[in-house]
Order: sequence, then C-alpha cells, then structure tokens
Amino acid sequence: MKFVLPFLLFIGVFVAVIVGAVVVFEPGLEETRDRVIVVYGTMGIFLLLALIFVLVFIGIAIRSLTNTLTGLLDDPVRPALQEVRDTAANVRGATEFVADTAVHPVIRVVSMVRGVRRGFAVVTGLRRK
Repeated sequence: MKFVLPFLLFIGVFVAVIVGAVVVFEPGLEETRDRVIVVYGTMGIFLLLALIFVLVFIGIAIRSLTNTLTGLLDDPVRPALQEVRDTAANVRGATEFVADTAVHPVIRVVSMVRGVRRGFAVVTGLRRK
C-alpha cells in the first residue's frame, strides 16, 4: 500500500512530461500518433508489472492464510479425533467382554437344552406340537 502513492505520482509526472513535450514541440499528426503509441505501450508495461506484483502478493497472502487456517483447524480437531478413537476402542472392548461373558454362554446353554430335548424326542418318539 505504501508503494501505490509513489507509483501514481511517477505515472502522473510521466504523463505530464509527455503532454508537455507534445505542447512545446507542436508536432504534426504523424509524430503525435507515434508518441501516443509509445506512451500507450509504456503505460501498458507499467500496468503489466503492477498486475504481476499484485498477483504475487495475493498468492503469498492466500498461501499464508491457508497455512494459518490449517493450523487453527488441526489444533482442536486432532485431540477430538483421538478421543473418538479411544472411545471406539473402549466400546469395542466392552462389546467383546459382554459377548464373551454373557451371550456366548447363554447360546451354549440354549443349544444344549434344545439338543437334549431333540434327542429325548427322537429316543422316546414323542414330539411336542
């Protein structure tokens, strides 16, 4: 931002010198056309350089902002994700414990009872309807 005012001042002085040269020398139509073409080309070069400078500055600002935002998001998110992983591991362990200590023995007992009943029904010939 501190370079904008000197740049505009330089452009103003440059344009004033060109206009002064045109007024003092009072050239013909062909010379005026040539000077306008030169001034237009020079201004185009200055504009191109200014746009390149602005684009580079915007690119650097975007990269810095992206890195800052990534750091801000990673700070609270990573510990939360680790807590979720730990909780999932605890739930998995509790589920396996309940399955091993409560569900599997019940299934074995029910299977054994049904097997005994079925064997008794086959041996005696009595079927329950």
